[in-house]
Amino acid sequence: MSYSDGKDSRVIAQLAVRTFEHVVGFFMYLVPNLECVDTALAEAERRWGFKVLQYPHWLLSRLIRNGVYRPPASEDVLAAVPEWTLRDCYDLVLGDTGIPLVLTGAKASDSMWRRRNLKAVQYQEVFHPIEKWLRVDVEAFLAANGIPMPVSSGRNATGIDLSTPSLLWLYDTFPRDFEKLCHYFPFAFSVVARRRFYSITA
Repeated sequence: MSYSDGKDSRVIAQLAVRTFEHVVGFFMYLVPNLECVDTALAEAERRWGFKVLQYPHWLLSRLIRNGVYRPPASEDVLAAVPEWTLRDCYDLVLGDTGIPLVLTGAKASDSMWRRRNLKAVQYQEVFHPIEKWLRVDVEAFLAANGIPMPVSSGRNATGIDLSTPSLLWLYDTFPRDFEKLCHYFPFAFSVVARRRFYSITA
């Protein structure tokens, strides 16, 4: 199962462990070994009793190749960084675990992009058990099962992305993790400067 430690993936984790005898989680990172992520994943492993594997996020190669919060990539870097897709990540997870099924917490109500993508991109091995749920359904399920809401990184998930709310949350809450992220994405500090000088937080 795809596990980000967001509220939706906590629901999927609960559904998965009560349905299947063997469950393995996988987390997709932009920057490896962030303290806030490792702590959350360790807690998930204790709560549900499954291992959470970590893989590079499928967007990572695109971010590097397009110079997002980074200097423009040289020709050598472009040649060394392969194109990496979500399908590639699924194939890697399926091959590593030998489990022929992937569960995700994707919901049509997440966004217009997600709704379109759920219809347009369908894989035989990938299922979205709460695709038709609303946020209120997720929150009610977590409350009914005694599962706390996750600490928010700006988008109610533990996975760190490069959105402004997520970066500012990381800077404020886990400064050492933010420093580590800036090693890979050095221009990410611009969102902090923008908030400092112009009070822009979104």
